[in-house]
Amino acid sequence: MNNKEGVSQAVRQEILRVANELGYTTNYVASALKRRPLNLAVVLPGANDTGRYYFRYIWKGCHAARNEVSGYNLNVMEYAFSTEGDDDGSEKQMEILKNLFEEWGDRLDGLLTAPTYNNSRLQCLLAQFSGRGVSVVLIDNDFEDCGRLCCIAPNDTYTGRLSAELMNMCLNGRKGTILVAEGKGLSWSHKMNQTGFEAYFEEHNPDIKIWRAKDLHDGEANCRQMVKGLLEIPDIIGAYSMRAKNTMPMCHAICQAGKQAQVFAVGSDLFPESAQMLRSGVLKAIVYKAPYEKGYKGFKALFEYLIKGIAPESEAVSVQISIIMQNNMQFFEEFI
Repeated sequence: MNNKEGVSQAVRQEILRVANELGYTTNYVASALKRRPLNLAVVLPGANDTGRYYFRYIWKGCHAARNEVSGYNLNVMEYAFSTEGDDDGSEKQMEILKNLFEEWGDRLDGLLTAPTYNNSRLQCLLAQFSGRGVSVVLIDNDFEDCGRLCCIAPNDTYTGRLSAELMNMCLNGRKGTILVAEGKGLSWSHKMNQTGFEAYFEEHNPDIKIWRAKDLHDGEANCRQMVKGLLEIPDIIGAYSMRAKNTMPMCHAICQAGKQAQVFAVGSDLFPESAQMLRSGVLKAIVYKAPYEKGYKGFKALFEYLIKGIAPESEAVSVQISIIMQNNMQFFEEFI
């Protein structure tokens, strides 16, 4: 009944058949109370500073899932790290994971984390957890070879293509340059998003030029860089921020350059500030990558596997990508 080893498949199927005939269902709460607590660790960028634009909602999703299963004898440890600085917190994340590995060793049952970079050292560290029998669930950036249980993420290439399709349709044949506020080059998620966005225009509107604004170390530097580009490149007709963190610097740059009317701007993810920019017309649309759902699904994937023995349907668990505009924002405000 609990998928333990040492039982043949034939015997297992016969037991399940009889249990089904008798109407038996496992009381998972009672089973959980009989054994030691399961130790789960959640290691994510913090919900403060720039994390409030995106990771705050992943934490909210995790907490919602945790509250639903509060009676199942779980010991949940939460570790938040800052993403301020050039490496988006990658070194801080690895330090937490190293300490967690050394302190908890074989006593840790599950780990939920969001790799900030496509980093070989981080991949090796996650593989060490998997090698010790820890069930690892990732969010956004995937390491297929680390032995993880699954990764919760959208199809980032198609996220970029969807954003480009919307912009191309709304530009309605206008020619010019699109400002792309880049993500981190060492993030697979950001890289695939950008690749999808630019590939769409190469295929469907090759006359459009792309001007890339580098992802610098802070929002003010990003804003200054984009203001300079908006003033020096006269034919910028569109702007796309690939990540939530750069949405507000992009919006502030458009306002400072006085380009609200000329630039069709698309931001990433929904939070109070981006919602206000959408209401005021600075942003024409928001690409919503469902961070709340990622956190919720990530925690539930660990719970279902460790408590019920139910593995995810796929190693790549998708979330829905949505386009938010002024007229449908009311349906998403509960997630802000």
